[in-house]
Amino acid sequence: MKQSATAIGLMFCLSACGGGGGGSGGGVGGGGGIDPRLARLDIYEAQKLRVLGDPGAGVMGMPMTSLGNVPDSGALTFEGSASIRVEREDAPLVLFGDAGIRLDFDTSNAVGQIDRVFGANSTGTVVDFSGVIDMAGGVPGQNMDLSYHGALNASGETLGFDGTMNGVLLGNPVGAFSAADLEASVDQNGKTQTATMVITLEQVNEP
Repeated sequence: MKQSATAIGLMFCLSACGGGGGGSGGGVGGGGGIDPRLARLDIYEAQKLRVLGDPGAGVMGMPMTSLGNVPDSGALTFEGSASIRVEREDAPLVLFGDAGIRLDFDTSNAVGQIDRVFGANSTGTVVDFSGVIDMAGGVPGQNMDLSYHGALNASGETLGFDGTMNGVLLGNPVGAFSAADLEASVDQNGKTQTATMVITLEQVNEP
């Protein structure tokens, strides 16, 4: 996975163009200081390093949860980030956003969502995308299929999602969850494009 290089490129774009067209996020040169989305990228990248590691740098990620450590009751909640890359003839659209999922081992249901998405649109301008991508699955386990569907919208850009990610529990005991669809199809302004989707999440404690 080459998400780190992608993130660095987007960070450069955010700094250079000030997040133009991005709604509430102020950017460099726009009188609002550093674009706050840069801080979110830093958080995302730090989490990916903790969960997935960086083999090229000799940093090991979390191991897959062993069968004996998969819960058979209760529920776990995970929060983190989503990375989406939509391939195009000109240049790919690279997006990032928040992601979360709840795995309920009593009801055998998984429900989650990707939202607060931002990234470069077709003109290269960094914008905030409205809309959400819903995720759902059944029988949470060591690994599981997670369906997703939804739409993201920005000025001049409409992206439609409908596919399946394969997810795995990580850590012994469970501490994280990651899922990916490396052969996704996305409807970009009425045209089908190939894409990749990855979510990286860590367990959070709920009251």
